[in-house]
Amino acid sequence: MTTVAILEDEAPARERLEAALRRVEPTVVVAPPLTSVSDAVAWLAANPVDLVLADIQLADGLSFEVFEHVALTCPVVFCTAFDEYAIEAMAAGGIDYLLKPIKDAELVRALGRYRRLEAHFADRVRAVAAKLARPPRRLLARTRDGFVTLALDEVAYFFVDDKLVEAIARDGRRLGIDRPLAELEGELAGSDMFRLNRQYLVAPSAVRGFKPFVKGKLLVELMPAAPSDVIVSADNAARFKAWLGG
Repeated sequence: MTTVAILEDEAPARERLEAALRRVEPTVVVAPPLTSVSDAVAWLAANPVDLVLADIQLADGLSFEVFEHVALTCPVVFCTAFDEYAIEAMAAGGIDYLLKPIKDAELVRALGRYRRLEAHFADRVRAVAAKLARPPRRLLARTRDGFVTLALDEVAYFFVDDKLVEAIARDGRRLGIDRPLAELEGELAGSDMFRLNRQYLVAPSAVRGFKPFVKGKLLVELMPAAPSDVIVSADNAARFKAWLGG
């Protein structure tokens, strides 16, 4: 039985997509409505699904933001009225890009792609589960002279600088990491690291303190000092405080 999450902020569009899905896949289980980035992040972080059908524009932003905060182990099919996001959608891990109004035949094609990948993703889930149970103790990092091994407990935080990921060591060293931040987040999910925002993935010992910022946001101070302001969104503030409090 396939469990599908639909990310769609327009009720009529969601109802049409769900009806089409049930026509072509009668045994499908559809998750509760997810109409915003914040709702989708919170729900998907706690509930595994087999497939995500995502509109591009949600109530509070683009669905791409969801996949920056949640390390999914399932395929994503983008369903939208806009064709200009196709390249970005594929870069975000999409296996198909359907333009509204969506025909049943197109949905069948997308589900066929999912079925062909199902065994592959089952293997990946097992691999990810093993990684989550035993986070790596060291990483390969890049310096000006080559590559070195960096113990995870030496890392204060990771951050993205002009699309390049760097590790900031507790002693202040900056080392390059040749992997996206989202991939690191998934690999280190069994550790104490926490994703503050799009740019920062931090260890609790690196947080020197924080204070209220505008509109419910938080301004976080890191050690060593961060190269830019570190802002936690209002939606992420409660999770941040809970994580920091242990």
